Amino acid sequence: MNKPKTTREHDEAQAILEALRQIQDNPELQAQAKQNPEKLLDRLNLSGIVRSAVTLGIAGLGVAATSSPKHFMQPAGFWN
Repeated sequence: MNKPKTTREHDEAQAILEALRQIQDNPELQAQAKQNPEKLLDRLNLSGIVRSAVTLGIAGLGVAATSSPKHFMQPAGFWN
């Protein structure tokens, strides 16, 4: 069976997803993301596009965490 070649973009996407999973699954990393995101990015040894994407992901996680969960659980909540 032919195995597809990995590309740099694919590798970057995998690194982004892995870093965000680590942060999402680890309360210590979540706390560090809130307190000092730059230090966390250094700790995870992220650079380039991966670092930028994870920075946006951290910001997105922060917005989601501060939003009311009702909006995520009840799609009609936005219109009511």
